[in-house]
Amino acid sequence: MHVQRTVLIVDDNEINRLNLRLLLKSQYQVLEAGSLDVADKALSSHRVDLLVLDLALPPEPDNPQIGMAYLRRLQQDSPETPVVVITGHDERSLTQQAMELGAVDFFGKPFDPEEVHEAIDRGITTFSSQLREQELQHALQLHVNHQLLGESPAMQVLRLQISNIAATPSSVLIRGETGSGKELVANQLHLQSARFRAPFIAINCAAMSEEHLEGELFGYEKGAFPGAEKRKLGWFERASGGTLFLDEISDLPRAIQAKLLRVLEFGEFSRLGGESLIRCDVRLFCSTTEDLDVLVRKNAFRDDLYYRINVLEISVPPLRNHLEDLPVLSESIRLRKSALCGRRVDAFSAAAMEQMTRYSWPGNVRELENIIERAVVLANDTVIEVLPSLEHAAAHSLTDDALEQWFELLPDSGIRADKALANFEKRLLEEALKRNKNIKARAGRWLGFGDRSKDKMRYLCDKYDLLFEGEHDV
Repeated sequence: MHVQRTVLIVDDNEINRLNLRLLLKSQYQVLEAGSLDVADKALSSHRVDLLVLDLALPPEPDNPQIGMAYLRRLQQDSPETPVVVITGHDERSLTQQAMELGAVDFFGKPFDPEEVHEAIDRGITTFSSQLREQELQHALQLHVNHQLLGESPAMQVLRLQISNIAATPSSVLIRGETGSGKELVANQLHLQSARFRAPFIAINCAAMSEEHLEGELFGYEKGAFPGAEKRKLGWFERASGGTLFLDEISDLPRAIQAKLLRVLEFGEFSRLGGESLIRCDVRLFCSTTEDLDVLVRKNAFRDDLYYRINVLEISVPPLRNHLEDLPVLSESIRLRKSALCGRRVDAFSAAAMEQMTRYSWPGNVRELENIIERAVVLANDTVIEVLPSLEHAAAHSLTDDALEQWFELLPDSGIRADKALANFEKRLLEEALKRNKNIKARAGRWLGFGDRSKDKMRYLCDKYDLLFEGEHDV
């Protein structure tokens, strides 16, 4: 669907505004402002794609520096809005000054229809092309660096879900464990939608205070609170026409939940400290690691908002459910991390791949990236032979698994905790001595007793009457 561009004409001469409106109305939506105050209100309440600015404006209509000062302020407050200036044909120095201040084009008085159209069309096209190029480069970078890799059944199902859902206008709730790739799924939904040329903005709701989050989401006017020195556009305005991804939506404060619900229901909001209602066109994706159904029952999350954000739902599988994708995932991460860190690391050894396959990956793909990056940085050769941090993580994982199994075997009738702990301590001592050839000091260091390993081991061995053939202290 073609979206008509909006042009704001700022000129105190009513006849000039009328002539320009007649010239432009067939191609653009035209707004008018006879003063800078009215122009500010128009910019505050409308999405303006280009501003036509006469440099001769009240309160000093004979002083073009009034328009220059406003142009300078626009570049600070609304750099996303291109400006075409109106000048007299003999004002070349003013034209050059305006271009240096950020104007994208100009036309003179009296108006020549062809010149006006060329300047405005060129201004919108050039500025849009620059933005589109930046967005496409960013999208390409995201696509190259963050593809949904893997041919496991779980990943094939996920990609099919994304393909089916992307083209719809509906809100999507993305569920999944920490580090499983929820933002990546949101980004792929955006890239495969009709909004792919527009912005994709991702926000972590758990990372900010309530006051900061509200200002970032909806923006604020100058003076809205101490420290608000100029107007700021919020994420809903910046993402207009595109997609906004709210990560950890379960941490959204109740007061902001109410404002978010209004945006979803009516497509409008007000900046902090502002009175004008601002229209926005944003598709919303949300993610959570929490069970929102439980939070709704506990009255910790609004049920009406839950139904709004959960129109469609995608579950991202944890890495342990598609370990067959590890080779292609680890290879992609190795290539990226090697380039990023400036290290030549060409491959993983068979032993390293075996390590990764045996591990359960509680931190999912994010943990995989972390461990591979560390291995790349610490590698002494072009082949990663072993992943030391993974050995450490695996040891903790095995300990946790063993404890879980032990807990499951505990009888419902209860146990003698003092006896169970003593038996565990004794068995641990026996294992430490066995692994360290009955050398007490070495066994103590293996158990993490530090500088007093030998004394601590003597005490514990005496406590449990542990005697071994050939045992010694050092």
